[in-house]
Amino acid sequence: MRVLFTPFPATTHVNTQVPLAWALRSAGHDVRMASQPDVHEDILAAGLTAVPVGEVLDVGAKMNQQEEPEPDGPAGQDRAEDSWLDVLDIGELRPEKLTYDYVHGVLTTWSHVVHQATNPRPVISELVDFARYWRPDLVVWDTMYYAGAVAAMATGAAHARLMFGLDLMGWMRSHYHDLLASRPAALHEDPFEEWLGPLLAEHGLEFAEEAVLGQWTVDPLPTSLRLPVDHPYVPVRYLPYNGPSAIPDWLREPPARPRVCLTLGRSFREIVGGDRASVRALLDAVGDLDVEVVATLTAGQLDTLTDVPGNVRVVDFVPLDILLPSCAAIVHHGGSGTVATALAHGVPQIMLPARMWCNIPKARRVADRGAGLVRPAEEFSAAELRAMLVRVLDDPSFTRAAAALRTESLAAPAPADLVPVLERLTAAHRPPRQGVKNR
Repeated sequence: MRVLFTPFPATTHVNTQVPLAWALRSAGHDVRMASQPDVHEDILAAGLTAVPVGEVLDVGAKMNQQEEPEPDGPAGQDRAEDSWLDVLDIGELRPEKLTYDYVHGVLTTWSHVVHQATNPRPVISELVDFARYWRPDLVVWDTMYYAGAVAAMATGAAHARLMFGLDLMGWMRSHYHDLLASRPAALHEDPFEEWLGPLLAEHGLEFAEEAVLGQWTVDPLPTSLRLPVDHPYVPVRYLPYNGPSAIPDWLREPPARPRVCLTLGRSFREIVGGDRASVRALLDAVGDLDVEVVATLTAGQLDTLTDVPGNVRVVDFVPLDILLPSCAAIVHHGGSGTVATALAHGVPQIMLPARMWCNIPKARRVADRGAGLVRPAEEFSAAELRAMLVRVLDDPSFTRAAAALRTESLAAPAPADLVPVLERLTAAHRPPRQGVKNR
């Protein structure tokens, strides 16, 4: 087969797709990875063939453009206190909040503001042009990168979403279709059809739900943590990939005290442009504890600090996949890759998530399974974090719960084991083209 991967143009999103891309490549399939130039070097560093499309997106700058300057007066104060992410939170899971107006507002905001900005028309056009030239059998697209779905549908390829966290879009779409069923047909509106419909019409196609959710979805999240959405999911084991790396000398020796990883990840800084949790409060929380802390903090995150506690080792970067097996706990921002890597290694988690995509609801679901504790990034204090960390380290139930989630994660098929499944699904959704040999 020819398989085209289309990651959202952020490093962490590329990293999520690399293991499955290499599994297919190692099985003898032709693989290309197409995205904007932002991640061109990341794709090459993974040893894959890159296909740049469109211009540099600069995700952080683009996302920050969505927050307009606040007007003067009370209206401005209200907007400053309640951004559109707070008012129309796609991570809202409480059924009583999911009214028609709320869900319609969420879908309108994400389709017409976020996704339209991060899936610009020139990128979609170039991706379709490449797909017509290369003729992929299967397109695997990032759940945030609808350009891949349009390219697949325009060229008759089978196509699947690849998740990185909770399926919030599937959750919202499911609720929205239920709500539409109780409304007169004349009042039916679909914000995603309004956005994607004209793009598909340019290629002689009508809008279909697969443009939003894929023909099927590859999901690396353990089943017990997923949202209850009626959709064809294909499980895959999350295989951590952090890019090219080397094991530092200090990590070759076992820690003398319980080791705690402290990280704010790179996804939030990359996409939103900054941290929400206070680095000062994080360091103050761990400074007087009998633990060894490995803090992955950049010079920019430390530039306002005058001192670092003696039990804290600061490193600019260390692969979590290498570090976490030696850790008794991890304190982090709730990013999907960080959560998944901690799950893969059975490490209890203290999560300080900000309101970005599924960070908060995903953290709560991990905590509900007993594998960690959660406190929103804007609300914790150093004293609270210290108490949370002491509790997690002293109570073995957190380690047992984390180990249970690890066992569940390991039960899913590895990326290599998923290849035959993808071959069968591709054949079922895209019969062999006349005159073209199966590749």
